Amino acid sequence: MKIVVLLPVSSGDRLKYFKLALNSILSQTYSDFDVIICIDGVISEDIDLYIKSLDDKRIIIMRNDKNLGLAATLNKAIRNYPADIYFRMDSDDICSRKRFRRTLEEFEKDDELMLVGTECIEIDDDGTEIFYKKMPFQADIKKWAISRNPFIHPSVAFRKEFFDIVGYYNEEFRKSQDYELWSRAILKNIKMNNIHEPLIWFRVSNKFWKNRTLRSNVRNELKVSFFLIRHLNGYIYIPKILSKALLRFMPVWVNKLMYKYGR
Repeated sequence: MKIVVLLPVSSGDRLKYFKLALNSILSQTYSDFDVIICIDGVISEDIDLYIKSLDDKRIIIMRNDKNLGLAATLNKAIRNYPADIYFRMDSDDICSRKRFRRTLEEFEKDDELMLVGTECIEIDDDGTEIFYKKMPFQADIKKWAISRNPFIHPSVAFRKEFFDIVGYYNEEFRKSQDYELWSRAILKNIKMNNIHEPLIWFRVSNKFWKNRTLRSNVRNELKVSFFLIRHLNGYIYIPKILSKALLRFMPVWVNKLMYKYGR
């Protein structure tokens, strides 16, 4: 079975976090995989030099001459590097050493299961644990998705068949491209689930807050939510969705406060 890990890196990423992310991948208890480091345009010189110094046969470098965005970069890697299972990972998060093995166990249990995510421990810039984020189980994913993202993007793994059935990431979505992809999978009744264990440490950093409050991100989340509302008859969720969107336009400190105490 061919396993490929998709690890994008782009401008603004920090070497300290990138090292932690990559090392957590390379030290998995399951070790038979390739890591595609997807360099999206210009990156910091220290990260570039570090990548060039790496000496691990599992590492493959894919470089975009210019910044294409996350959706296009992931699509390019999936098309160019065929695999049976694709794992996602971000350049500032950390994997549990058993993440890959536990995820593969779930796929082995059910041939119809096309996507597996996990729960996470949220950490701050210093690596301090701040929150255990729980995610919906299979039966609740559809309802959950109407008003919020049902998967933590860097925690997921896909079978190759997922993309054959659902299609690839929508490259028009520079933000919330994962949420849009899940919405199409839901309407096609793709079998997906979350492991009820925190198998990644997800970094809630300044970069996270910047992305979360971008108008393009809010706009795309609303597009996905209303797409699901129309197809799943979820009109009762409109007040909740609009309230969440309004909050995103408030100052970052308000968002941080609600994120901490309003969940």
